[in-house]
Amino acid sequence: MSVAKKLDNVAKARAAWSDNAPDWIIALAEACNAETQAAIGRKLSYSASTVSQVLSNTYQLGDMARVEAVVRGALMAETVACPVIGEIGRDVCQGWQKRPFSTASANAVRMHQACRSGCLHSRITPQTDQRKVGSDAF
Repeated sequence: MSVAKKLDNVAKARAAWSDNAPDWIIALAEACNAETQAAIGRKLSYSASTVSQVLSNTYQLGDMARVEAVVRGALMAETVACPVIGEIGRDVCQGWQKRPFSTASANAVRMHQACRSGCLHSRITPQTDQRKVGSDAF
């Protein structure tokens, strides 16, 4: 009976990135070696196929900078200073930016406004902001 050889994600990443893989790509690959691409994808709120494409440097349609921020927060423990709730992981910051407007709590409203009003860590632009608030919501 043969045993299937486990994919070495670090080797895959180094080959795909021409041995110039950024530190966050190596951290992602190492995490995938320790678990699976699917498990790490779930942890990052991405699909296993997205994780695979990022590792193989073929992720074309998505926001690679957002993936980097999520990896740095979730896997590398990088934090940012949020103007509303203080120090949070980069991945948590990205998660707040992605959330739709909600009046579920005063904190949710404050976070939504802060992420869209000049926070240094916000990646939201008028073109990427999908909220439907104000007179154009009719």
